Amino acid sequence: MQFFKYTVLRLALFFVVFVPLVWGLGWNYWLAAVVAAVVAFCVTYLFFNRLRLGAGQDLRERVSGRGPRRKGAVELDDEAAEDRLP
Repeated sequence: MQFFKYTVLRLALFFVVFVPLVWGLGWNYWLAAVVAAVVAFCVTYLFFNRLRLGAGQDLRERVSGRGPRRKGAVELDDEAAEDRLP
């Protein structure tokens, strides 16, 4: 859940900077995107360290397979078929 919160926070900060630069100041899209990305990265890195570390831990657990795992439709169908066998 920390990964989702951190991602939403970074996207929100990105758009808080990007929209005024493009619509308010009339900057080019690519330049505003680069500046907004750098600002969002710096702000979240400096001021949201605990959330960043939690997001990294969530991602590490998901990739390593130690975290909660959801079963896909194929796995659920296979389990149901096995349960129906005598």
